[in-house]
Amino acid sequence: MAGESLRWWVGILLFVGAIVSTQSMQDECAVEIYEKIFKPALGQIKNPYVLVEFFASWSPPSKEFKPHYDRVACMFNEPDPVHANEVFVTKVDCALESNKMLCARFDIQSYPTLYWGPSEVVASGSAFSKEDSGLQSVSGSAVSTAEDLLQWINKRLNKKYSLTDAKPEPEIHKPILEMKQSPGVYGIWKNPATLHDVEEATAQAFSYMMDEKMMRSSSRGSFIQFMHLLERHHPSERCRKGSAKILQNLVEFWPLRQPPRSVLKKQQLCGPGLPRGFWDSCDGVGRGYSCGLWMLFHSLTVRVEDFEGSFALTAIEAFVDDFYKCDHCRNQFRNMTSRITHESTSTKKDVVLWLWRTHNKVTELVAREESRVKGHSPRKLWPPENECPPCRDIPNGDSEWDEEAVYYFLLEFYGLKGAELQYRYSKVVTSEKSVVVPYWAAVSIGLASLGCAMATCYSRVHKLKFNAHQH
Repeated sequence: MAGESLRWWVGILLFVGAIVSTQSMQDECAVEIYEKIFKPALGQIKNPYVLVEFFASWSPPSKEFKPHYDRVACMFNEPDPVHANEVFVTKVDCALESNKMLCARFDIQSYPTLYWGPSEVVASGSAFSKEDSGLQSVSGSAVSTAEDLLQWINKRLNKKYSLTDAKPEPEIHKPILEMKQSPGVYGIWKNPATLHDVEEATAQAFSYMMDEKMMRSSSRGSFIQFMHLLERHHPSERCRKGSAKILQNLVEFWPLRQPPRSVLKKQQLCGPGLPRGFWDSCDGVGRGYSCGLWMLFHSLTVRVEDFEGSFALTAIEAFVDDFYKCDHCRNQFRNMTSRITHESTSTKKDVVLWLWRTHNKVTELVAREESRVKGHSPRKLWPPENECPPCRDIPNGDSEWDEEAVYYFLLEFYGLKGAELQYRYSKVVTSEKSVVVPYWAAVSIGLASLGCAMATCYSRVHKLKFNAHQH
């Protein structure tokens, strides 16, 4: 009887977990942007129209409107919109101190307020130019439901779209190791990019940033840029929340043209207990923080949008320039990157491959220094041939790397969808057969583990006769 009860609870937990997982993936379709990238972001998109929601994360009406706005956003935004290439649906959080001037430019008096118009007009427009520029605004209270909002959009597009319109069949993503196979057995490809080490590196980086020698008035802009990058693209939810809290209270934590206040140094960016003081994948001599920091950078770059490419590049460079404590390392990094001119049209692929090239240049430099001192070095260029054979499968022989293969390798290695780097997975590739753990399977395994853990917890509590109050 107890076994049947346990199985029943596991089934319920897995079912609920699947629903929650599916719902959470549907709730993040509206793209949040901020003042620093507002104009270049909207100036680069190919959609003819833009819809911007100016909201405040603390505002109850904004919180009530969020699911309705996101439901409509999912119809127009990537990755699998019902109606593609028509409207870019985005949002701006006016609670962030760094967005204050942008929200003032559009004269936001209540939350949420929506602005609509041609992409290039919204990018450079303001509330004071909307009469003759094609900009239109509407209060969120006037389009408070998804149906109302979609009808408002339909009038401007001259369409008859419905919330029940079906999505196109999703394109099945084939991992690069499945698409490009080479002869031989490559063994097991395990993803060591654990969330533990990414969080550890983030927390340590923040503690180093709080060093009085680093907190100069000239570094405030670099600090804000990096916090925005973390708040938007960090794989850990608690690190994203911690970054958002700092940005929301920046005028209190670090007033303009003043030194940062002590309350900023007391913030725990990724929550209590971090940094923990030990490493998982990055454990070992000469690894630790530097390994974790590279892992953090890669995890961020694979998550940026195309329009954020140049911003991500400058944010990472500014962090190293202003907040990396090793002078020799900082100088080497600056020498390798300062000659590069980042185009305003830098894409996600550009930034992912830029960071990968820079990482390998650093690896080569450190390996030469270690060989000079110790006579040898265990360091190898990333990724090794045994972990990504297609990355060295050069079609024309002009280069040591197939960068297209490298790009997809990095996307999979650091950006597992749904798993947020929490679940390790493996692939075995042979010349005869490719056995792949797909994304949905990885998520199912994670949910199953969660279900079993919760069911085990339930069983233990049941055995203790639910005496939770004694603990």
